[in-house]
Parts: sequence; C-alpha cells; structure tokens
Amino acid sequence: MTAISSSQSNQTESLKRRFETSKGDKNIGTQNVNKIMNGDANSSDVHLPVTEIHLKSHEWFGDFITKHEVPRKVFHSSIGFITLYLYTQGIEYRNVIKPLAIAFVNILVLDIIRLNWPFFNNMYCHVVGLLMRKKEIHTYNGVLWYILGLLFSFYFFSKDIALMSVLLLSWSDTAASTFGRKFGHLTPKIVPNKSLAGSLAAFIVGVVSCLILYGFFFPCFPHLNGPGVISWTPETNKLSLLQLSILGGFVASLSEGIDVFNWDDNFTIPVLSSIFLSFVIRIFKID
Repeated sequence: MTAISSSQSNQTESLKRRFETSKGDKNIGTQNVNKIMNGDANSSDVHLPVTEIHLKSHEWFGDFITKHEVPRKVFHSSIGFITLYLYTQGIEYRNVIKPLAIAFVNILVLDIIRLNWPFFNNMYCHVVGLLMRKKEIHTYNGVLWYILGLLFSFYFFSKDIALMSVLLLSWSDTAASTFGRKFGHLTPKIVPNKSLAGSLAAFIVGVVSCLILYGFFFPCFPHLNGPGVISWTPETNKLSLLQLSILGGFVASLSEGIDVFNWDDNFTIPVLSSIFLSFVIRIFKID
C-alpha cells in the first residue's frame, strides 16, 4: 500500500508539472489533477486534456466516450447478462473464483508495468481506450476493484447473494450513473456527488433485478440449485418476493450511494450489497 501511495504521489506531482506548462488555464489544470488523484466521486467528469493523453478514440467520438461513457456502460451492463447466461448453463459459481483471481493478478501486473513504462502505457491505452476513463490513464484500472468485489461476494456468500451482487453492480450502478448524470441537476443531492435521480434509478433497477433473479431464473431452473444453495425461498423465509425485491432495491440504492473511505464503487457495491442482503435474509429466515 505504501508503494502504491508513493507511486500515486509521484504521478500527481508529474501531472501537475505537465499541466502547469501546458496551454490554457494553469490553475484549472492543477485543480483537475488534484480532483482525479484524490479519488473525487465525480472525478470521471473531470477529464485530462486530449493533448496530454492522445487517445484517438476519445478525440474521434468525444462526449460519446468521455462524458456519456457509452462503450464502458455497455460492457459494464453486459456482465449481468453474461452471468445469467452462465447460470442457465449450469456453471458452478464458485468455479469462477479461480479465473477471476487469475484475471486480477494479470491486470494488476499489466497496470504496474504500464504505470512505470510510458511506452507500454501508451500502447495499452490505445488498445482498450474505448473502455477507459481518462483518469485511469495514470492510475490503476477500475476493473481491479470490480474483480476484487466479485471475488469477495463469490467466496464468502451463497449462490443467490453472489449473483445478486453481480446484477446490482452491473445494472443498478450503470442506471445510477446514467440517470444521475442526465437528471441529477434537477433533483436534490442526497450526499455529495450523489443525486436523488441516480439513487431512484438504482432502486428501481435493483427491484427489477431481484424480481428477475428470484422470481424467474431460480424457479425456472430448479435443477441447477441443490438443497440449501439458495438462501431465500418462499418456503424458508418470512419475506415475500415483493418485499425481498423492495429491500433489494433499497440495498442497491444504499450501497451505490455510500462513500466508504473513497473506495471505488466497483468494489463497495458488491461487498455492501452482499453483506446487507445476507443479513436481511437471515433475520427473516423461518427456523
């Protein structure tokens, strides 16, 4: 952790010097770097100048990538659909832990290399630039937090909780970001950088996700779930499907809106949603 903090500190100072010698308002450039490197929750809205990073994809498509993040959100949302497909194919969810761990190590190694080798970083960013936020050019990839959050949920929790954490991260987080950016200025702020519009979107999508998983997929594929594998069923819990879904929406909204030590929400959403859902289901479990 000390090495990472030192590396980020050096990157911050380097970026400040570059901004101060670049064209335009020097003070604005320095402020933007501070916001990005300090992990501001809205730092994705503060973009590095195209002249600094030279990502052609960001130059060609502009706001399509840098502001609306369409390719990133499409990929983000697709994880939920891929997860449901793998479930229907009988893939044991705990068998995914090893590939996720391998992916985490590989991406971490690549990040360490690229952050210390500008030439490789330049090539790397040109290959996957469509899926990257500009702040990730000089910091660790958000995918690392995404995988780490899923590893936590898949390792410590039951099958249904793990799958729900994926859906909430994939769909509710995307909905909150999309509607928060679009309509957030029309609604009050619940907490700094989190609007009512985004939280409502996360809640609604969370409710729908819970209904889809517990109300459709689990009943339609009962042969894929052994005894006790699913923590909530109508026979073993006092909560109805609708009540559980509403609580699922609340958990989605809450975990998306909470700022925990400025950690990446790709990590906090699956972790907090898994903990909250598991706790609620256990409270109302029929003895």
